[in-house]
Amino acid sequence: MFRKTALRLVLLYTLVFAGILLLFSAVVYAFTDHRVRADEFATMSAAAANLRACRDEQILPGDHDDGEAPPLHRGHAPDPRSDGDRLLAEVDETREQHLVYVLLAGARVVSQTPAGSLTASEAAMVARDGLSDRPREVSVAGVPYLGMKVELPRPVRVGDAPADAAIILYNRAQDVAFLRELLTILSVSGGLFAVASAGAGFMLASRALRPIRRSFEEQRRFVANASHELRTPLAVMRLQIDRMFRHPGETILEMSEVVASLDRETSRLQRLVNHLLALAKADEGAAVLHFRPVDLAALAREAALRFAPLAEEKGVELRVVARDTPAVADPDRLVELLSILIDNAIAFTPSGGWVEIDSYASANAVVLAVRDTGQGIPSEHLPRVFDRFYQADPSRASRGAGLGLSIAKWIAEAHGGQIRIFSPGSHGRGTEVEVRLPQRPSAEPRKGRFARMLFMCYKKNSS
Repeated sequence: MFRKTALRLVLLYTLVFAGILLLFSAVVYAFTDHRVRADEFATMSAAAANLRACRDEQILPGDHDDGEAPPLHRGHAPDPRSDGDRLLAEVDETREQHLVYVLLAGARVVSQTPAGSLTASEAAMVARDGLSDRPREVSVAGVPYLGMKVELPRPVRVGDAPADAAIILYNRAQDVAFLRELLTILSVSGGLFAVASAGAGFMLASRALRPIRRSFEEQRRFVANASHELRTPLAVMRLQIDRMFRHPGETILEMSEVVASLDRETSRLQRLVNHLLALAKADEGAAVLHFRPVDLAALAREAALRFAPLAEEKGVELRVVARDTPAVADPDRLVELLSILIDNAIAFTPSGGWVEIDSYASANAVVLAVRDTGQGIPSEHLPRVFDRFYQADPSRASRGAGLGLSIAKWIAEAHGGQIRIFSPGSHGRGTEVEVRLPQRPSAEPRKGRFARMLFMCYKKNSS
């Protein structure tokens, strides 16, 4: 799916980039063509102006034999004053070499300069072409020219024939070849750039889709895990209800085992849904914390009091060594956090062990710690214990869905703090969970990333 998406993105990027290159090439070519034509017209206009200003005794360039420079100048006159002026003069001289002059006596050709530029038939064809005083394109023997006709101010004698008009031809062969070469370069470079952009676009699209792919995989894994966790208690409840229907004559007392199983699974299902909704609200940023001055030691004693019967039943010593630790926090959320940590500690501590709850101040922070002498957590599992639905010991999956530590982490981060887990703990064995909170947390809550998938999963299973 993501590969197809990447290919579609690459195709879109390539088309857009190719369109931009095409537009850029068109602008460059049009601008260059305009400048070339403007220079051609300027050269011809300057030559025509010189012809119109000529006197009887003047002759056309190239028709002198005495080695003197012709008195007729076309374009920019050479000026040795600066390098820029000399460059302009060289450009004009090069362009002047493209000019062909054809003198006419009426419609008859009497002379051309440079001599031999056109055959007699070609010169006669040009004379009959009906050129005007505005330059236009003509083709002579397949060679592109710009041509225009200039009426001389008075007849100019060439040999025995007086010439009353001149045709100026500008040979465009080199300019056309230059424009064609420019078009080829733009086309080839545009194609190469388009191919290169497709390759680069594929790499960039693949890199841009990596976070989306990871999020999608996390979402799919989350939905699968949540569906499994919701399906298990529902399946057990369905089986127990079917059993009750198969024995309609039995009393409640006789079905007490079934009723107790239904009660356990209902409680488990309710706890799971509550956890999912809590995480959903946390991720959406909709969970509201009510901060007020509290004593962490008092909260630790309150949480321990809740779990005293469970610890006693299992034979685990539950003790509170917390010192008075004033802080600004949400007491209900912190009690919930402690309840999760204490419940886990008692569950994984064998009979005869102990669970200890501590609180103290440290620099600009306050610390809550829960230590136990349980079996500990293998080091390879420590980086993932706060992941949702992750369980280091799958054989104990029946006691929970693996969401407790995720909720504990959210509560700590919502207070602007952090939670860390050590195994073995600072006491040399078991596990220690440390929650470090600022004395005055920021009022800006942290928002999670999975709110939509949590609500989607809840709605999917509840429907």
